[in-house]
Amino acid sequence: MKKIIFLIPIFCHINLLNAQTIGQKKDIQHTINETNNFEKYFKLLPKPQKIEFLPARGITCYDLRFLHLEGLEHRPVVDNPLGSLAFTDKRGNGILTLELKDDNNLPSSPEGYMLEINNNQVTISARKEAGLFYGCQTLSQLLEDSRDQKKEIPACRITDYPGISYRSVHLDLKHHLDAGHYYYDMIDRLAHIKINAVIIEFEDKLRYRKAPLIGSGDAISIEEFAALSRYATERNIEISPLVQGLGHASFILKHDEYRKLRDNPASDWVFDPMNPGTYDLQFSLYEDALAATPYGKYLHVGGDEVDVLGFSELSKQSGKKPFELQMYWLNKVCEFAQKHNRIPIFWDDMVFELSGLYRTTYDPRISNDEITRTWKENEHRLDDNSNLFPKNCIYMRWNYDNPDISGNLKAIDWFKAHDLKVMAATAVQTSWAMLPRNNSNFKPIKDYCGIASVKKMEGILCTAWDDSSPHFETYWRGIYDFAMLSWNYQDIKARAAHAIFRHRFYGPGSSDVSFEFEDLLEQALEFWDTVLIEKESSAGNESNYPGKFELISLPDPGKAGAWSEKYRDKITRAAKEVLRYGLINGKIQKATKVATRNQYSLALLNQINELQVYPSRLLLLLQKYDKITGEADKKAAQRDIRKYVNHFGDTRKAYEEIFSKTRILKNPDGYIPNQDNPDHSHLANSTVNNDWMYADELAMNSKLQSWLEH
Repeated sequence: MKKIIFLIPIFCHINLLNAQTIGQKKDIQHTINETNNFEKYFKLLPKPQKIEFLPARGITCYDLRFLHLEGLEHRPVVDNPLGSLAFTDKRGNGILTLELKDDNNLPSSPEGYMLEINNNQVTISARKEAGLFYGCQTLSQLLEDSRDQKKEIPACRITDYPGISYRSVHLDLKHHLDAGHYYYDMIDRLAHIKINAVIIEFEDKLRYRKAPLIGSGDAISIEEFAALSRYATERNIEISPLVQGLGHASFILKHDEYRKLRDNPASDWVFDPMNPGTYDLQFSLYEDALAATPYGKYLHVGGDEVDVLGFSELSKQSGKKPFELQMYWLNKVCEFAQKHNRIPIFWDDMVFELSGLYRTTYDPRISNDEITRTWKENEHRLDDNSNLFPKNCIYMRWNYDNPDISGNLKAIDWFKAHDLKVMAATAVQTSWAMLPRNNSNFKPIKDYCGIASVKKMEGILCTAWDDSSPHFETYWRGIYDFAMLSWNYQDIKARAAHAIFRHRFYGPGSSDVSFEFEDLLEQALEFWDTVLIEKESSAGNESNYPGKFELISLPDPGKAGAWSEKYRDKITRAAKEVLRYGLINGKIQKATKVATRNQYSLALLNQINELQVYPSRLLLLLQKYDKITGEADKKAAQRDIRKYVNHFGDTRKAYEEIFSKTRILKNPDGYIPNQDNPDHSHLANSTVNNDWMYADELAMNSKLQSWLEH
């Protein structure tokens, strides 16, 4: 009996354990099912750090009616639909409560928050107002998805905070301006995906008070930019200025009045670092830029791609080497920034270029062994000059293609080892014409967000260069990738990331892969770049216009078929591109029917598709002419070509009607283009009007008109 009495509790205990295990498995499976079901309908961007599901009733998009504040003296800036909620003095059903409190259960980040949906009410808690703002952005996305898909948002608790504290997007005004309302709309969209900073590169688009000659005729006033800065600050976006310094100074030094400040009298590219007038002028520009961005904490001073330095008589007399001249300038501008309570940011490429290390930071063709050897041989050049590096500066380690290359990682580590602050810079747009490429540069953006997070860099900037001046609408997919990965890095594939982008940007109806057209459009534009060029030098890249490229030849009527044979590969590809055009068009039309947001973006991308197919269809018409032998048939084919060429004006007009809904197309009268540096000539700087947008097409059409006349 004793054994039986002993065995019974053991038996019961084993069964209890089995029951608990089975119960746990059921709970786990239930959680997995809830998570999968949630992620099927609610695609948050960026993805929160943690979501827990609660055994309670959730809410729908129609349930919230009132707003209750705790720990807040004023209503925070919250856009609709939450901005229209009426106040109430208590919690309860249909009420959104925003509470500011210091609670150890909340994320320590000032941008962190906890959002709880429970029994028909919502509470967002945070230590700082920035956290409440971001909690509201997450709730707004949930409400959008609930409305668009008629789904209840399940009861849950979301705990969230950023992996990288400074997440900035670059706005480059080098060659264009948009309508004022577009910048405000841009701020709203950036805030919605938790971007918290903008670095604005003014160039000549600010109406400088202290050097009015530099501002272009259509420049925006300091007061207008200050108003935009305030609007952004209310939405947790800090705007800081970038005013190009030592190099990239063409927008200043192109003016005769400032020729005396050139390092090389023959070039408007670089300032003379030993001329006191350089600093008088640069500091006056800085002061105006700071006035236009009164809520920013940084001053980006540029300083990159100086190329050559030390031509001026003052530089020669100083006896300083190029590295010393570069750092002399950097120390002077950093002193200015510090006196004006700004933290200077400096593009760091020249310190590596002048130390013989720069190629190791970007060129994937160099083996790791060679990178290691090069650093071993040259790192002492950095070490020997480490005393010249200002400590109050942030060194921006920019790499737009291969941030995971070991030389780039060594550069980051060198700064950290010498107690210097380093920030990452990736890119959504470099110098591609019409549209960014490489899946909106997804992989480099993803890789650098991961590196910046692991190495705990000072932050990360996503640059958007205006060298070839695509419309900003074409950048949004890459910016959404950047927002997603800089807030909460994850090992996600481009295809999955872009399904989330389409869901958030256009609406849930567009998330399926059958709506993916941007990748196809990128592929089409790769052919468009060079289709009309004899030699494979990209017309879409910046160095071939005006008058620097050789167009393909035209058919010789006396040699039927010879032209088609010569350009057989181009013609074959053109036929494929016409088919691709139709596929893209179909997908865009399909997306337009179901999109609940950003219809303008779809309209713009549709017109890009209409424009890019023009040369492919032209090649097929020329092939048809080339293969015909009969006189009458040849004349008919020529009429088809003439009709098609004459129709280009309509294609251009349709594109510009869409493009110019926000973008100002024409430079003001009397505008002086920058004097192009041979290594940095920009497609968008090629003409005072917008002919540069159709460089190849206009040149080919002119050639065809002469050919048709003869």
